[in-house]
Amino acid sequence: MNKTLPVFALFLVIILEGYVVLSSELLAIRQTIPFVGSGTDTVSIIIAAVLMPLAFGYQAGGSFRPGFKDNGQYQSIRNKLTQNIFISMCILSIGLSYALINVFFAGAIKIGISNRLILTCLYSLIFLVIPVYLLGQTIPLISNYFGREKLSKVTGKILFFSTFGSFLGAVFSTLVLMAYIGVHHTVSINFIILTGLIILLSKKKFSERNIIAIAIAAGTLFLNSDKIMDVFGVVENNKYNTITYIETQENGELARHLVLNNNSSSMLTESGIKHDYVEYIEKIAIDPITNGTSPKDILVIGAGAFTVGLDDETNNYEYLDIDSSLQKISEDLILKKPLGKNKTFHPTPARAFLTQTNKTYDLIILDTYLGALTLPEHLVTREFFEQIKSKLHNGSVVIANFIASPSFNSALSRNLDNTIRDVYPNVSRQVIDDYNIWDTSPDETENIIYTYKHHEDAKTRNVYTDNKNRVFYDKPRQ
Repeated sequence: MNKTLPVFALFLVIILEGYVVLSSELLAIRQTIPFVGSGTDTVSIIIAAVLMPLAFGYQAGGSFRPGFKDNGQYQSIRNKLTQNIFISMCILSIGLSYALINVFFAGAIKIGISNRLILTCLYSLIFLVIPVYLLGQTIPLISNYFGREKLSKVTGKILFFSTFGSFLGAVFSTLVLMAYIGVHHTVSINFIILTGLIILLSKKKFSERNIIAIAIAAGTLFLNSDKIMDVFGVVENNKYNTITYIETQENGELARHLVLNNNSSSMLTESGIKHDYVEYIEKIAIDPITNGTSPKDILVIGAGAFTVGLDDETNNYEYLDIDSSLQKISEDLILKKPLGKNKTFHPTPARAFLTQTNKTYDLIILDTYLGALTLPEHLVTREFFEQIKSKLHNGSVVIANFIASPSFNSALSRNLDNTIRDVYPNVSRQVIDDYNIWDTSPDETENIIYTYKHHEDAKTRNVYTDNKNRVFYDKPRQ
């Protein structure tokens, strides 16, 4: 057994290394969402950029032998460990800090790299592959200190503590740290841990490397501080959203914007003007029932800043969104007042809520589709739209807002339209903004409103043909 590093310290290093690798993977996924989206394609690239280098790291660590390097200096196992952690720390300090990630993606887009999969690959290659490869060497290097132990027994212990550290990185960093102290502070904790590991493994506690590591950790804490987040207008950075508050001038008056993951979610001016698509939805579906004698039940999936139906005090609203912080932020910064008594917020996943409730609604508004990059994949399937349909009764209305190609120039716009019409027959499609019908660019997107009114007796789909034309039966009698 190693005489200078107690067994407790060895297993602590293994646990913390496992924690940092998993936590860094999840932080990378979360921090890149505002720039490349949250699809399974981008997530799979980041996971691959962690798993493969980790495997190569295991192999390289097992092949390392202490000895003299080409420059004549002797490199011990302990020195190799501290060197690996130090290099990983330097790279990750850039790759996990929101301010520097912002600069990286802005620079890449500026030079013409806009494909999100290519951007994700570049990010992973530059900021994840090398750190994970070096940290992956920790377990086989540490195992050298257990040379006299029974191989199967010590291997079982090492794998147990490594997996336990990974478990903490996956669960504690997301369910506890990101939820209560925010993503940017969770990043800071990773660098405190890495600095602690370097100092723990170093023979000279006040070596030049240790001092530099402490300086990098301090710099990372500053880069991920609330003051730096304020510079970018970030008011909340949790496990679901990077929430930014922006003020602009719209037609000579102040407009307050809530931005979720770099996508404009809600806008409200001093005079009460909202996004055009919200104004359209309210004009056709909410204004006609605002002063009705019988309040209707309205479900809004995708709360944003709760601007839909803001001034309606007649009907009953239920807002769904997974991020519980939206209500307070919206009330404080956008609405400047609390939600009305006729409005309830459910901070829960949409499909879980729909599964658990038996209630039907007069109007369901789908407003979770902020943009193509952050399109929630589980909320554009036939099964989801069928869930929505099951919450309708005769005469109920569904209105959905999407960001898509108005001229069906993209596969997304075409297949999304196919999916919606497969579930909702006789649905209407309205492009809210002006667009050029002759434009062939698949990247040209606008707000598209789909409107469906449910008729329980409309079960057949008859088609007029030259052979069987029953249009004279269907024409209005008056």
